[in-house]
Amino acid sequence: MVTTAARPRTRLAGLAARARNIVDSGLCTRTSAVPDWLARLDQFEHLTAAAAADRRATLQILDDDTVTDLLVLSYLRHGTPYRLWADTLTGFAEDVLGIAAWVELHELVDAT
Repeated sequence: MVTTAARPRTRLAGLAARARNIVDSGLCTRTSAVPDWLARLDQFEHLTAAAAADRRATLQILDDDTVTDLLVLSYLRHGTPYRLWADTLTGFAEDVLGIAAWVELHELVDAT
């Protein structure tokens, strides 16, 4: 087996890649093409309005298909599947990149 220096991919990174592939391949080119799009759009808007800690906790407990739909909506509406982490850089680093940081680093990164 060949070893690599790359970190293992997180669940949310894999789902974000899936969302990008769905949109980029043309499988879903508009918001109304997302399954159960009215409920998902409402859920997406509630998540974006929620506090970062609540949003991150919710994303962890949602099933993969639901999170993928939310990330597809994010990509279609904002040009990136990572919109849900726009206000929490440490959340993005932990949830998507899989990088755990120290408490002091969390405060520093969130302050910027």
